[in-house]
Amino acid sequence: MRVTKPSWIEHSVGEKKGRCPIYSISVHPDGTRIATGGLDNKVKIWSTLPILDEEAEKDEANHKLLCTMAAHTGPVLTVRWAHHGRFLATGSDDQVIMIWGIDPEGAGRLWGSEEVNHENWKALTRLVGHVADVVDLAWSRDDSMLASVGLDSKVWIWDGATFERLRKLDLHQGFVKGVCWDPVGNFLATQSDDKTVKIWNTENWSLVQTVSKPFETSPQSTFFRRLSWSPDGAFIAASNAKNGPVFVAAVIDREGWNSDISFVGHENTIQVAAFNPRLFFRKEDEPGRATASCMLALGANDFSISIWRNTLHKPLVVLKDLFGRDLLDMCWSTNGYNLYACSADGSICAVSFDPAEFPELGKPELTQRVLDEYEYKTKRQIARAVSTQAPLSVSNSFGPSASSSSVVNVLQPKKKVKGSNRRIDLSNPGSGSRSLQPPSRDPFSGPIQDFASGSGHQASTAQMFEDARNAFANGHGTSQVNGDSPRAGLKRKAILFGEEETRAVRGRLMNVEQNGTTPVKVLRAPRIAIQAGSSSSSRCLPIPQIQSVVRATLSPNEGIGHLEAHNSPSEDGIIKVSFVKDGQGQWVDYLSSAVLALVVTSKFCAIATEDNSVIVYSPSGRQLCKLKLAASTYDLQANNDKLLIVTSDCLARVIDTRNGKAIFPSASLSHLLDPPSTSSADLEIKECAIQPNGIPIITTSAPAAYAYDPSISEWLTISSTHHLSSSPLTTASQGIVGEVERTVRSLWKGKTRDNGGEWWIESITMSHYETRIKASILLDSTDEYQDFVSQYIKYLGNEGFIERAEEVLKELIGPIYRTTTVSDWNDQIVGLSKREVAQVLIQYLSQTTNGGELAREYVTILRKINGDGW
Repeated sequence: MRVTKPSWIEHSVGEKKGRCPIYSISVHPDGTRIATGGLDNKVKIWSTLPILDEEAEKDEANHKLLCTMAAHTGPVLTVRWAHHGRFLATGSDDQVIMIWGIDPEGAGRLWGSEEVNHENWKALTRLVGHVADVVDLAWSRDDSMLASVGLDSKVWIWDGATFERLRKLDLHQGFVKGVCWDPVGNFLATQSDDKTVKIWNTENWSLVQTVSKPFETSPQSTFFRRLSWSPDGAFIAASNAKNGPVFVAAVIDREGWNSDISFVGHENTIQVAAFNPRLFFRKEDEPGRATASCMLALGANDFSISIWRNTLHKPLVVLKDLFGRDLLDMCWSTNGYNLYACSADGSICAVSFDPAEFPELGKPELTQRVLDEYEYKTKRQIARAVSTQAPLSVSNSFGPSASSSSVVNVLQPKKKVKGSNRRIDLSNPGSGSRSLQPPSRDPFSGPIQDFASGSGHQASTAQMFEDARNAFANGHGTSQVNGDSPRAGLKRKAILFGEEETRAVRGRLMNVEQNGTTPVKVLRAPRIAIQAGSSSSSRCLPIPQIQSVVRATLSPNEGIGHLEAHNSPSEDGIIKVSFVKDGQGQWVDYLSSAVLALVVTSKFCAIATEDNSVIVYSPSGRQLCKLKLAASTYDLQANNDKLLIVTSDCLARVIDTRNGKAIFPSASLSHLLDPPSTSSADLEIKECAIQPNGIPIITTSAPAAYAYDPSISEWLTISSTHHLSSSPLTTASQGIVGEVERTVRSLWKGKTRDNGGEWWIESITMSHYETRIKASILLDSTDEYQDFVSQYIKYLGNEGFIERAEEVLKELIGPIYRTTTVSDWNDQIVGLSKREVAQVLIQYLSQTTNGGELAREYVTILRKINGDGW
């Protein structure tokens, strides 16, 4: 056995490129590549050769990172290869599922980055159905269906070829955090925060069984509940179970769905279960259901992995302290010899076994022989029957899909060309528009490779590339460039919009030569002027080094464009700044001082220079203002029309560029970096951000996050390790508060704190809710405020904290009598009517264990206010 932790596999966020959590990992069926998804919103594909072979890792000719995909707008929580290896499905915090296929002609440098894609995995389609985080995905063994689960408590079933939505299952009462298919094909299993595992019949999608006993006392602190079905179909291993005070993985038997057996041994919650896809048989036994045994890997929040055989009472091996934080996902290679795992500490590990260590490992065909003994025959139409199903549409990035209406949300641009309502007709070749015909057959249909042997890796990969070439050509394997090929649609030409169309007259633009592959290198350290007098702080933040090229890009929802500065190698050289939007140079400016940092939005551009200046431009290049600051810029951040400037003297400023005014006077953040009592080293700033309402957010290495409240001229703590280490509340919200909590959690290296004594859980829970509510109000996050305050009032009502609940209602209802004095009470909160919010909370309170009486009292008060006009 060999355990490898490749340091070069990472997802990173921010300019300082710190490691962020890797939420999911999946190995390709041919074993040559793995996919990972992380907090940085990206999916990355890595070669397994440098992981498994030490000599190959040293050879620079072996590419490590094969591809980076950045189509998701939220953290990627799950990645899953189809068993045939031609599709990769990914699910994200952005509520969207993406289906990817390899484009054999599309490799090259990743736009706006130094990364090079040696393979190009193209987003073929996006599946929309969930209204919250997509937490887990699973392909059926024949790839005819894809199941997805999420934090909206729903289970969606999708067709594996057309990606039509087949069914929605909504009987869970909590977040659904795990899903797996019966390899026989008869059932689907899902696991939820409602402390149940539900078994569904795949013929009619009826609920077969709800298993709850092993999970009655299980904690709700785990981000995932990844469960796994044994390759012989005999039982399910479910994570996050407890047997009294002991953390276990529950075994659910197919025969009767009993759960009397469990795997015991971990010191903390088991978050992931993963079966080896190969079965084991003793040499003296005839292979069959009765003689088959399985191997199971368990990953827990004690940072360890245990590997079991279901025929033994003890684990084969326990790998302790593999990670610094929770283990989040695991997968086995289809050859049965390699186990991969990823963690919230931003690293992965690979556990590799030699064939000599697994002498009883059965051949792949023996697994099918065992499954055939169930004699299960599906009654439904398999979606991969090419003659009866519409082909998968491969998006060409322009116009609607050519496939039938059953295809869900094929990727296409949202931008509309000014002055033209015409669109490309993909379905009618006789129309006046250019026609792009779909492939004549399903290019991804074909025999499904259930397992890939070590000797078949090259053949499997070659077949995948060949299928992809067919998909991107005309369905017969020949690339074309005429109008009948979908590939032709990738190139925008004037004929698409009609020669009779006239373009609106535009003023003169400053076209600039674009070179997205200009290498970036550090030219020198910045020159810092020695200043007399006292500074606002003795602490000094580091100033960015002078780089040859500094670039910032527009966010995807604002368009395609970038602001770029080219610094001169010589100290007296001229610095060129240019802004490009939609492939067209907009304006150019020349500066006399080197550029340290820059930001761009659809509302403005801003540049910080070495001479302590910050210059603000309009989108057309008009200089709005040039600020001369007392210190050099440490960081610039922008959101809509608000600009955050953090200078090296630990001061934060927010400028409203629309009206040229400061949101608040310069605020010191030096005290946010004071070292804890246990250390003498200063803390670091890990991330700076700004909200559309102008509130800045500073995340430090404590780790903690702070937001500035102009009404009291102080920084408020909106996330800290105090809650991360103690609170039972999970981070599930989709807004900025949830995003901040996830970032702080990704920086946290500590362990869960033990119970602190009487009322520990209650006080921590209420404190966490109150911090979240205050943060959502300050950051103007309406949806999160509604969610947090509703959960809070339910908790208070159920736990009997009636006085706190009454205080909340009083603050929202406000004065109930008219007075002659002027009241400063504001009847709005985050854009909502306070009394309407109170009315909703009273309804929630009335349904709680102890809040009914208080709810009835305040129902009467609200009626009098609204009816009698108090």
